[in-house]
Amino acid sequence: MRYFIIRGILIGGSLGVFYALAGFSDSLPRAFGVGMIGGALAGLTLAIRQRKKKDRP
Repeated sequence: MRYFIIRGILIGGSLGVFYALAGFSDSLPRAFGVGMIGGALAGLTLAIRQRKKKDRP
């Protein structure tokens, strides 16, 4: 589960930076932070779905 969350944080943070560089956000650190939070939640969701899929007979 740890790798899903780490990968989500990295991908989300990089997407936040691209979002800020495209001019949609005023603050680069804020866009990076929001992207990291969203990525962590996406990674957690993916980990939970994979665990439920593996536990099902």
